[in-house]
Amino acid sequence: MSPVPEANLQLVMFLCYLTNLGLSALLVWSGRPFPGAWFWVFAQGLMAFGTFFDALPHGSIAAWWPSVIGNSAYAASNILFLHSVWVFRFRSPFPRWLYAIIVIEFLTFLVSLEQPYWIRSWIFSAWMTLGSLAVGALLIWSVDRNDRLSHWMTSLPFLILGGSSLVRLGIVMHLGPSGGITELTSVNVGYVSGAILLATIILFGYFMMTRTRSEQILSRKDSEIEVQNQQLIESNRAKDLFFSIIAHDLRGPISGSARYVRKHLLGKMTGLEAKYKEVETLASALDKTNDFLEKLLWWSRAQLQDWVPRRVAVDLEPVFLQTLALVQATADLKGIQIVLPQPPLPSPLADPESVQLILGNLLSNAVKFTLTGRTVRISTTVQNGFCQIIVEDEGVGMDAPTLERLFRIEDKLTTHGTSGERGSGLGLLLSKSLAERNNGGITIESEAWVGTRATLSLPMPAQGESSSEPL
Repeated sequence: MSPVPEANLQLVMFLCYLTNLGLSALLVWSGRPFPGAWFWVFAQGLMAFGTFFDALPHGSIAAWWPSVIGNSAYAASNILFLHSVWVFRFRSPFPRWLYAIIVIEFLTFLVSLEQPYWIRSWIFSAWMTLGSLAVGALLIWSVDRNDRLSHWMTSLPFLILGGSSLVRLGIVMHLGPSGGITELTSVNVGYVSGAILLATIILFGYFMMTRTRSEQILSRKDSEIEVQNQQLIESNRAKDLFFSIIAHDLRGPISGSARYVRKHLLGKMTGLEAKYKEVETLASALDKTNDFLEKLLWWSRAQLQDWVPRRVAVDLEPVFLQTLALVQATADLKGIQIVLPQPPLPSPLADPESVQLILGNLLSNAVKFTLTGRTVRISTTVQNGFCQIIVEDEGVGMDAPTLERLFRIEDKLTTHGTSGERGSGLGLLLSKSLAERNNGGITIESEAWVGTRATLSLPMPAQGESSSEPL
């Protein structure tokens, strides 16, 4: 076979790769890039650079230019294609050590320079098989259903090139030692002809990747908009219910206090003891109103997205003592014993004010629903990097349907304690919200007429970490 046809084919292949390079670069500059697009362009540049030497008359250049520089550039293009696909598909950094393969490729081509043609052809086919199949496999590995077709189409030229290189590798291994493989065999001419056809498909792959990227961006934005719409709906619904709670729960105590003042304090001004009891009743009603307003303020703070808890290592002993002082009078009236854990205590990483309010709500509920003469116990434990603060009571408990509705604002529960104490249901909702804002949570276990176990989980500091400012 005359060398002219193969030289012409090499020239055509060089022009194809050069055209691909120019069009791909133009697409990037014109605002149609995708993550890793420039690596794709540089890879096509290396392919054009490698075929350039094969397109030149071999008698006009030194033998090592096409055999070493040209083949190395052509084989190295697969690493850049691999880098491009990696950046396009994954968030993790590309393993840069893979670029060391380019050095190994160069050395293998350099060492085999004086070897027979079939050995050099075998080495080139081996590298092209590995590189092309790796790029193709990375394109189709673990692809979402919606992107499967475009990724398979993009991987097609690499899979075909890798497969044809593998076939060529087998033919070279079979015919090479006997001298049946030379630079001008029909096997090589067919291989070059196929590479020319695949060159056009590689450019098509660029368009497929930009299309896939556009679809991914649109899909992600649609999902974000859907989530935002749902959050807006839930937020508006929560606000409506929230203001309903305010209107209902503030109206009773305040109006009742006002009527009581007008009827008893202004209308009955005799008797010191009667005045004391009346003032005490008024003070109790106002205290409840103040407590509810305090919860409202904390709730509104917890709902603000820009509010960040000040997380430090919390000393639980004073927190327990302060919380106990708030409910001790009520517990004494009902003959309830409150048992606190003994030091040493763990120090979870959280906002101290949030922990104080959460524990106050949990302990207040435990006292409210515990039967007269029974016990409320607080204990602590550390499991899986979380401090668990457990509040257990021996109270009326809850059945499964009530427990399921406990943290749903739309199913706000207005309950009464064992001594007729009223609750708004806002305390547990607030406690759950604050616990989650502190990277923790609250779980409730209960059985009717047996008792309730509330567990507050808060993260422990990492090793060597004692505190951190707003996270």
